Amino acid sequence: MGSGCCKPPTKCGFTFVNPTYWISPIDMSADMDCLQWSNDQNTLCYSCDSCKAGLLANLKVDWLKADIFLLLALIGLIIVYIIGCCAFRNAKTEDIFRKYKQGYT
Repeated sequence: MGSGCCKPPTKCGFTFVNPTYWISPIDMSADMDCLQWSNDQNTLCYSCDSCKAGLLANLKVDWLKADIFLLLALIGLIIVYIIGCCAFRNAKTEDIFRKYKQGYT
């Protein structure tokens, strides 16, 4: 399990110095995430699988929220459309009845 993009993976055993500087252990494991960590501010662990997995998980949550919002907006628009159609039909019906009533008075 990784720690994200700005920290080396926990399983690698890096020693914390400050939030963006970590000392690598003497015995580096063969895990690619451990080997890809860099203390360079532009690199860190952005190419690590743990970073990519975390980004993907965040995107899934964001898209789920967007899907729910879009579904609710669609339902709202359908309701407004139905109300508008009913109001238009009632207005036409009232107009027909008014003409009918005026013909016999």
